[in-house]
Amino acid sequence: MKTIVLNHKMNLNYSDVDEYIKRINKINKSLIIAPSNIYLIEFLKKCHHQIASQDVCYIEEGNYTGKVSWSQIKSLGIKYSLIGHSEKKDNLEKINAKLKACLENDITPILCISNFTKEEDIIDSLKQIKLLNDKIIYAYEPIFNIGSKHIDNNYIEEQIKKIHTYLTQVVNIKPTIIYGGGINKENINTIYHIKLLDGILIGGISSNISEVEELLKKIDEK
Repeated sequence: MKTIVLNHKMNLNYSDVDEYIKRINKINKSLIIAPSNIYLIEFLKKCHHQIASQDVCYIEEGNYTGKVSWSQIKSLGIKYSLIGHSEKKDNLEKINAKLKACLENDITPILCISNFTKEEDIIDSLKQIKLLNDKIIYAYEPIFNIGSKHIDNNYIEEQIKKIHTYLTQVVNIKPTIIYGGGINKENINTIYHIKLLDGILIGGISSNISEVEELLKKIDEK
């Protein structure tokens, strides 16, 4: 069974949290759920699945209003965090600093790597990451596929192969690779079963429990 990451982004109202958790607990899949920070405690207390933060600050503590540090995330017992999501618009220095903080403190980074066009080489993005190792979950999210209803499954498979080849043969690690962007009811099963892919990342609709239930029903576990 592959891993499915649900990134709620800035969605889900508090009045809907209990119903969401009640229903997501009935889903027999390997899920990692990344709710808004204000709901982390609720999910940790009531949800049966693994929980991730949507981001971390690489600084341990201090006067940084609105930030949530890696040490605060770790103190909750959270084992995963999204790093480098395109919507955060972090520069490489911050991404590398966040990766370092997570890896040094037993938080598994879900590192989002992206290309803006098909012509851009995704390996160029990987080459700029200083701490490539097999403790990272590599989430490939091509920007042009996010929110799109028309994606090229063959292209995705080619890119996954390229990422896997680079990480195994050049970096010499055994990587965990997941895919996100443009996943829907029509293509989820095909994408989920791409060879070399260890899972998928679902964004916008992942906070809608009815949509999640319908979407995950389309996966034919082999």
